[in-house]
Amino acid sequence: MAQLIPLTHLGLVRISGDDTLTFLQGQLTINLMTLEENQWSWGGHCDPKGKLLASFRLLKQNGDILMLMPKELISLDMPQLQKYAVFNKVSITDASNELPIHGLLGDDACHLAGELFAGEGNLRHQENASLLLDKTSAIILGELPNGLAALESGPEAQWLRHEIAQAWPMLPASQSGELVPQMLNLDAVGGIQYDKGCYIGQETVARMHFRGGNKRATFVLKGAASALPEGDLELALGENWRRGGTLLSSQLVEGELWATAVMAKDVEADAKLRIGEVELAIEPRPYPLFGEE
Repeated sequence: MAQLIPLTHLGLVRISGDDTLTFLQGQLTINLMTLEENQWSWGGHCDPKGKLLASFRLLKQNGDILMLMPKELISLDMPQLQKYAVFNKVSITDASNELPIHGLLGDDACHLAGELFAGEGNLRHQENASLLLDKTSAIILGELPNGLAALESGPEAQWLRHEIAQAWPMLPASQSGELVPQMLNLDAVGGIQYDKGCYIGQETVARMHFRGGNKRATFVLKGAASALPEGDLELALGENWRRGGTLLSSQLVEGELWATAVMAKDVEADAKLRIGEVELAIEPRPYPLFGEE
């Protein structure tokens, strides 16, 4: 049974104007010139050192570009975009209050959404709404079709757990400007095009790829817990424990603690991990890392 979940933690940045595509082409990790109108894409925006300022879903809508990201990142990322926009005919605005944002979860969520939004591709538009399809879920920006408005409402915690379980590259505000995009597996989900032209931070991102400089990736962790634990992520080495990586996000749902963390790529699949007294195990990643079979 599909559940409809208000996604209050997500917001929108709208970029519009005559120079929108050319301006963003020199800013973002994805190639906007080859992005089809019926396709949305993961993407990233880096600082000049190649550190990720924001990760997002990006789509074209009525000549504008919309970037869907956690609200807490918007106030950090928009000033950096605006700094480079002064000599371009573009407008960059926080559009979070313009369109309601809902998620669809459940076994038949994508099928139901696809029936209500006609078309091909993973991005479909109606007069007052846009649908972003994923393999296991969907997001609706704008007015809900009648066939969805009557669905049972689910808690946002269910969606946040889903984000974690899917190992989506959701950058928290606390890590903005700290990690290169590949550490969030952004290339593995199609959010980096290595054959596009130059953009801010491109030299570092390309070097990490072509010279094999990146040794870390995002992992999904799960364990049993009665409350969110405090402390750092730790990895067992024999009888001792040491810092195991950078915790990105965590969510406690029905006695299960789910988390994403950036750790060394070569960490063993059966490694012993913990946060405080809560033991964690590595879950299978829903997709291969870039370059893996």
